Amino acid sequence: MHTEQTCVFEMGYTQQEFESVLNSGFTNQRSPYRCQAESDSDWLVIHQHNPFQVLISLKPLPPRRLGAIALPVLSVQFTVLQNSAFQSDNFFDKFFKYFHKGGG
Repeated sequence: MHTEQTCVFEMGYTQQEFESVLNSGFTNQRSPYRCQAESDSDWLVIHQHNPFQVLISLKPLPPRRLGAIALPVLSVQFTVLQNSAFQSDNFFDKFFKYFHKGGG
């Protein structure tokens, strides 16, 4: 099945932090996902055993200021190129578990 969908999230990461998590834990040897750089700010993530593909595009935004604190903001656009609803749900479930920041 081929459907294309796009969604955008703002995340509290620098581009370097995001790329580090994407290329280590999220797509490590135990993961079914692999990624390859398409450009300095675009990553193609594929599933090793299914026809799932998603293009991740990064765009740094101005930091969010809270008094003296400045938090990084990264616009992360997902363009799902090939999927089923089940594959897409699994991808985003795993993605947000790996990229979750914060405490209890």
